[in-house]
Amino acid sequence: MKNLRLLQLDYVDLTGDYGYLSKELRWVHWQQTTFNSIPDDFYMGNLVVIDLKHSNIEQVWNESK
Repeated sequence: MKNLRLLQLDYVDLTGDYGYLSKELRWVHWQQTTFNSIPDDFYMGNLVVIDLKHSNIEQVWNESK
């Protein structure tokens, strides 16, 4: 999944190492997750859109960009 640019997940909570996801991700659509925050090893450096509708996410990142 090196060149993955769009990740769409609905009603899914993934477990494991998020470091294996593409560093090229530009768009994440992750609805209905039960997580309270984005996992620490989920790389968001190139994200343009992050859609977390109807999720339990309370905090996406710690510092201002």
